[in-house]
Amino acid sequence: MASSTVIRLPSKEKSTAPRQIRNAKHSTLRNVKAVRALRRQAATAIGIGFVAATLVILSLSHLAHGIEVITGCQSWEGWALAVGIDCGYVSLELSQLAIGEKLRRQVGRITRITIASTLIGSCAANAFAFCAATASLPMMAAAIMLGVAIPGMVFALTKVGAALWIDTHARG
Repeated sequence: MASSTVIRLPSKEKSTAPRQIRNAKHSTLRNVKAVRALRRQAATAIGIGFVAATLVILSLSHLAHGIEVITGCQSWEGWALAVGIDCGYVSLELSQLAIGEKLRRQVGRITRITIASTLIGSCAANAFAFCAATASLPMMAAAIMLGVAIPGMVFALTKVGAALWIDTHARG
């Protein structure tokens, strides 16, 4: 009886299994890193939103006080106008980030004009409210800078925080 011995010769084709496993591990790691990055971005957007909301509350208080002093109106009327001014420009800016390009072209001009004018009004009334208690010129200059800075920061924080949040959900 003849025994046949089969000897396997090495194949010229390389096995792709280890490479596939290695690529799958890298792909999974990339996905985990991407998810973590999106979570950090969303957390940053929430933090920015919290700071912006805090500054809006501060601005509303100063703005309402300034409106009451300037117009002699009742407190609720000053607050109503303050909400209309500050929350108005924040809402308009958020709308510009949320709408499509076609609608943005249609309403963009009026939105930009309204945002600019309400920001200027908010800055002026905030500065006036800050200046009401000052006695010296240096303190008045500081009060004006604070009055202008608060609405400016609200605007910038709203724009950046909303853009981060929208981008997080567009990619997630």
